[in-house]
Amino acid sequence: MKEQLAELEEQQTELNIVDALLEAGAWRKDNIQREFVIPRNGHTSFTFKCIPISEDIFRKCRRRATIDRGKPTEELDDARFTSNIIFEATIEEDKKRIWKNKAVWAKINAVTGSDVVLYTLKPAERQRIAETILKFSGYDNNDDSLEDLIKNE
Repeated sequence: MKEQLAELEEQQTELNIVDALLEAGAWRKDNIQREFVIPRNGHTSFTFKCIPISEDIFRKCRRRATIDRGKPTEELDDARFTSNIIFEATIEEDKKRIWKNKAVWAKINAVTGSDVVLYTLKPAERQRIAETILKFSGYDNNDDSLEDLIKNE
């Protein structure tokens, strides 16, 4: 009887752990979207919505913004990096309407959608928008203090 009780407790503990892990990972399924409003001359010029980015997309954005990849002089082009983040995080519908708009590409001689982001948004806007995207993508260390994340015994 004691063995059965111990086995049931172990199974219950395992179920609690499974539930806790699944709950912790549920953020991946959250349909988080943020709408950004771009004002110009006292009115809304345009708006677009963004979703969180994955680690793969983050690395892709960083790699595409790295100058002299693999060389000792390697450096990150911050403007290109923030533009890449914004472009990649923009929902597909808005990406097509704004950043992939071929009429805009022709007027500004753009080669990529990130070029349109770079041309359209002011540096401080790009920085704030990219920071917001990274924050709701889970790249913000300020949500929980390290003391809360690391428990000393």
